[in-house]
Parts: sequence; structure tokens; C-alpha cells
Amino acid sequence: MTEIENSSKPFYIWEGIYDLWQDAERNACGLGFGGKVYHQRSLKAAQECFDSFGAGDPIPQFHKQRSTLLPITVAMLFRENECIKILDFGGGFGIGYMTLQESIATDMAAIDYTIVEVPEIIESASKLHSGKVKYQSSLPISEKFNLVHAASSLQYIEHWGQLLTDLAAYESEYILLSDVFAGTNPTFVSLQNYYESKIPHWFLNFQELIDFLDSVGYKLIMKSYAGSRRLNFDDTLPMDNFPDQYRVKQTLHLLLQKKSVCKS
Repeated sequence: MTEIENSSKPFYIWEGIYDLWQDAERNACGLGFGGKVYHQRSLKAAQECFDSFGAGDPIPQFHKQRSTLLPITVAMLFRENECIKILDFGGGFGIGYMTLQESIATDMAAIDYTIVEVPEIIESASKLHSGKVKYQSSLPISEKFNLVHAASSLQYIEHWGQLLTDLAAYESEYILLSDVFAGTNPTFVSLQNYYESKIPHWFLNFQELIDFLDSVGYKLIMKSYAGSRRLNFDDTLPMDNFPDQYRVKQTLHLLLQKKSVCKS
């Protein structure tokens, strides 16, 4: 195949339909989110947010699109709590924290914010926030949180049910799952193309996900569609290369409340 023919080949973010994570993993390649490209792009995005906030300008919407419901949820928690402890699973370079700084600046001193990330991210990210954000490479043990947040991360966890079970064990009043890839589709795994990498990626059945969360003690109280831009597609996932029953139209923001505190 010539270079011209190769360059005209359509690019798809996701390719392949697998029932099992292990089957997709056998066809995965590259460093993915452990590579330099992801690290450099994420650091650049965080620095742009940090610079905008420092200059008194709005944080670019493209960067904070996965954290739009976080300030509202935290503000709601402040109605009954003087201090808020937040666990942000897969919080990267702290854009969620910066979104809070932009929105509820007067209450930031009363927020205890912990991000769980891989060591490669922690080394760079922790320098951005001057110690205001705690970073850990594994889930904290024997702690309680008012809010657990996971933005655009569930799809990359092989045993996503075990992760949700572990997060539910913190007994936070709310769990906020942002940018969730779930719809009427059957649950399946695909491969995400990311530069030189192919990364396993879940597409979950929405009802299966909600039923599982109910089984670990959390009730869905709010669902909204997530705004996003991917391959110049606004708010719609570019999945035309998949059969209709496997397409997910939009990602979701899901807010869940611990059932023991839900009002009947």
C-alpha cells in the first residue's frame, strides 16, 4: 500500500468488538496512557487551565467538560457539611480541583482533595498544586469521604465492578461518575486508538451498570448527557464503524446517592 493510500484510510477512535477484556488485550499495543504523548498533552492542558485561572480568565470548557457537575455537587454538600473530603479516582493533573477553585473559591480551604493516579502522573502533577492536592498511587485505606468522583476512567478498568465495590466501601454520601460510556448497547470491550497505542476500552450496558451500583448500596438520582468533542463530532460519539446495536450516542454524567441516606 502506498503512503497516499494509507493516509486516506479513515481513522476510527474505537475498533473491534470483544466479549472479554483479555481478548481485546491480546490485540492491544503501545504504552497508551503510560507513554510520553499522553503525559505531555495532559500536562499542557493542565498548565493552560492553571494559567487561565491565575489570569482571572475562565478555564477552557474543552478541558473542564468532564468536571462540570463537580462544583454543583460539592456546593450541595456544603449545605450540611463544614468540611468536604473528596476522592478523585483517575483525577490526572487536577483539572477537577481547578474547576472547584474557579467555581467555589471561598470554600476551598474547607476541601480535602485526594487524587488516585499512576506514579508517572503523580510526579509531575503534584508540583502544580503546591501541596494543596494529595496524591496517592493506590486507593486509600481506612478513610471516609463525603464524595467519590471518577471522570472518564471506568472504561479503562478491567474489573470495573470490583473498582465500584471498592469505591462504595468509602460510604460517601455521593458517587459522581462523569463521562461514562454506557447506553442501551450490550456490554463489550473495544480497542481505543491513541497515537501509536491500542488500549482496551469498555462500553457498558447502562442498566447493568445501574443495577450493579444498586447492589453495592447506591441509587441513581441524576443522569445527564455529557458534552464532548471527539474527531470534530460535538456531543455524539463517532461510532459509525460499529453495528447500530453497539453504538453509544453520548457519554453520561451519573450522580448516585448512598441508599441509606436517600429520602423515600
